Amino acid sequence: MKVTRPATDKWQITSGFYTLRIDRKLGLAELDITKSCQHHVFFLGGACNTIGHRDETTAITRVSLRRKPDAIFLTVSQRSTLWKKRETVYTLRERSLEIHHRIEGDGVLDKVFYQRGFFQGEERGMSAVIDEIYSTAPNFLDKSYFHPGETFAISAGDNPGAAAGGAQALASPCDCAGLRERSEPFHLSVGLAATPGTWTWDAFEWNPPVSLPTTTALCDNAMAGGWAAVYDGKLKVEGRWESPRLIMTFAADREQVLPEYLRHCRKHGYLPGPVRRRVPAWWQEPIYCTWHDQIGLAASLVGADLAAVSRKAWYLCTQELCERWLGLLERHQCLPGIVILDAAWAKNLNSGEPDPSKWPDMRAWVESCHDRGIRVFVWALAWSAEALPLEECITRQGRTVACDITNPQYVQRFREMIRRWFSDAPDGLNMDGVKLDGQLSLPTGPDLQNHADVWGLELQQLYLKTLYEETKRHKGDACVSTFSLHPALAEFTDMVRLADLYTHQPSPVRAMKRRAELFKICQPQAVIDTDLQMRFNMLDSYAEDFALQSEAGMPSLGNAEWACRHHFFQPTRLERLKAEDYRFVQKTFSLWRKQNKAISNR
Repeated sequence: MKVTRPATDKWQITSGFYTLRIDRKLGLAELDITKSCQHHVFFLGGACNTIGHRDETTAITRVSLRRKPDAIFLTVSQRSTLWKKRETVYTLRERSLEIHHRIEGDGVLDKVFYQRGFFQGEERGMSAVIDEIYSTAPNFLDKSYFHPGETFAISAGDNPGAAAGGAQALASPCDCAGLRERSEPFHLSVGLAATPGTWTWDAFEWNPPVSLPTTTALCDNAMAGGWAAVYDGKLKVEGRWESPRLIMTFAADREQVLPEYLRHCRKHGYLPGPVRRRVPAWWQEPIYCTWHDQIGLAASLVGADLAAVSRKAWYLCTQELCERWLGLLERHQCLPGIVILDAAWAKNLNSGEPDPSKWPDMRAWVESCHDRGIRVFVWALAWSAEALPLEECITRQGRTVACDITNPQYVQRFREMIRRWFSDAPDGLNMDGVKLDGQLSLPTGPDLQNHADVWGLELQQLYLKTLYEETKRHKGDACVSTFSLHPALAEFTDMVRLADLYTHQPSPVRAMKRRAELFKICQPQAVIDTDLQMRFNMLDSYAEDFALQSEAGMPSLGNAEWACRHHFFQPTRLERLKAEDYRFVQKTFSLWRKQNKAISNR
């Protein structure tokens, strides 16, 4: 890379992929991308706001440059109104840029800004020759692209208010987005990363709301741009602290945005390499989950009101009904290899004991499934606080929010619940796997408290680590199924499911394929449960669409008796399965098994 000094307070760094120009007096940086029309203009420094206080730069006192064989480090020293010392460090490599802040002082962090800040009494931001921002976090509107004037966030849990495209569809996605100008396929891949153990922010936010409006016109104040790591008061700085890194790499097209980000993170130690794992053959058997039959039966009893249907369905995971549904599949030669008992089979959501009014002898039923060559999964709801004492909960202003996986008392309860699921002891259920739901309920936002003060992705990881290690302690080949996307969680995931396929489209096939593509990038070690697409399909082509599951992952059926198809703002279509429906299921299951066996025998 080449460094030049056009003037006393100006620097220019050029690589084969970009040119970065620095102007200390103006507090300005300009980035030109080689072989692209993209040109970015942004604030040279940054800001580390604390709760209730704005971090303003009164002066940029110095810019220093240091070379190493593989990188150039540009340090921008700033005088801050909040911190004893604040520096913004640019790490410039041939095909990447990183930006992070170093601060000294004491304070409770709210938001950490990149390419954005406050300079000499004005709010400074970012503008660029781009017209779309691609989010690698899928949402329930299937909205992949955002306008630069919008605000959106990628959350470690779920933050529907900030995720302008609607609630996130997968838990804990990557903090990664792609910036592009629609006349060309090129994307600038931008993401947030940190050293292992410090991924504690709640969300990665684009275009945070301004605090110093430029005019009274709302549209004028939607143009600040830039990025933020959102902590919402859950990180206390005492002394020296380094922020997460804003990473910029170069993607030839949309499909490379996430892989480029992950390659950089793995190369520089922010993320571990891909997990490699032996996959037992039975993990790849076709799946039947009882939930959509529970929904269908509920709809037949209470009508089409979705909220009422969901409430009623909660009480319909019973031994009698599950045996009936499994018997229907068996009689029509559609026997699955895995059965998932969905909500809610247990006494409560933090108990491993079956509800005796629903399951008079769950262990005997599980063993009967084993005799038929069927493995059985329990359904569990992550982060539930049901039936827990307050001291075992994460709280917000003293009120219960979720179970506290950092609290030793709750961990002991959680481990005992898992033991009951998988143990073959007389009081165990001898189950074969767990379908973990509810991961989007990972607590985020202000005013939270837990035992160990662990938050963000690190908190999600602690929950999964505890679940995974305790599961394997009792049954080595038991399968842990999640719907979390982040590669940092891959070590604790055997199977991933595509989650509820809500979409604005009448068929969920596009959403199914996109989520499967993301999982294959982020969690290639995991088998994919394509997860019950029929309910979300308003087209009469649902049989053909069901067969397409095998292109994305394992076929997954939620319908042994009832086909209840529901789409928001469309009439509910409820009917019992017909002979031709069982035939397409049988054909799909049979073809999948033949293909899978052929692959296994190679």
